[in-house]
Amino acid sequence: MHRFFADTVINEDKIDIFGSDYYHIKNVLRISDNERIEIVSEGKLYIGLVQIHSEFIRVFDLRFIESLAESKHKIHLLQCLLKGEKMDYVIQKSVELGVHDITLIKSNRCITKYDKKKELEKIKRYQKIAYESAKQAKRLIIPEIKGVIPINGIKEYISKSYLLIAYEKDKDKSLKKVLKQIIDKVDLNDIFVLIGPEGGFEEAEISNLISDNIITIGLGERILRADTAGIAIISMLQYEFI
Repeated sequence: MHRFFADTVINEDKIDIFGSDYYHIKNVLRISDNERIEIVSEGKLYIGLVQIHSEFIRVFDLRFIESLAESKHKIHLLQCLLKGEKMDYVIQKSVELGVHDITLIKSNRCITKYDKKKELEKIKRYQKIAYESAKQAKRLIIPEIKGVIPINGIKEYISKSYLLIAYEKDKDKSLKKVLKQIIDKVDLNDIFVLIGPEGGFEEAEISNLISDNIITIGLGERILRADTAGIAIISMLQYEFI
């Protein structure tokens, strides 16, 4: 069954769909009157019947459905800017795996050139990727794409939350070991993960970040690509938290 996210609030067990989703339902999926679709409104899942109109689609007889699609632990991905389609891939797969939001980070070794003028345009495109991925993965939220913030602004950004930095020079500090050290001491409802760019982190960047709530971790003996590391950590965290 196809799922869509509503921009408006459900009123009297019905809701109207406009814009690109209207076009997709009517002309791409060719859904007919009285077929059922899923609607997510304000983080809650409903199932209703379709009624096709000339300029909008009405979904009526909406019924609430209990869903456990979202984890109680919110994983926030801080991803240093990547080149080309690598960023698209990271956003798509991270959303599928359950990340709560994604913040774009500018670090010293980012290969891609950051253009402030094009930032909003790029984030808008990334948000569309997140939306499509959230629909496909049957999420209850559309993870927000945020940024871009400089790496030296991360401490202020995360406040007192825990941040795990994937760092290839700390191979002996596994995610499992680090989680065991902190999971019984603090509330991990929110946990941040920082992934570097293709060129990796500068040592000064890491040393300036390290503190009681900011910890480096390794991902084993093999060096993972920048567009693989975040996906690996999110998968591991979901395994530990489920």
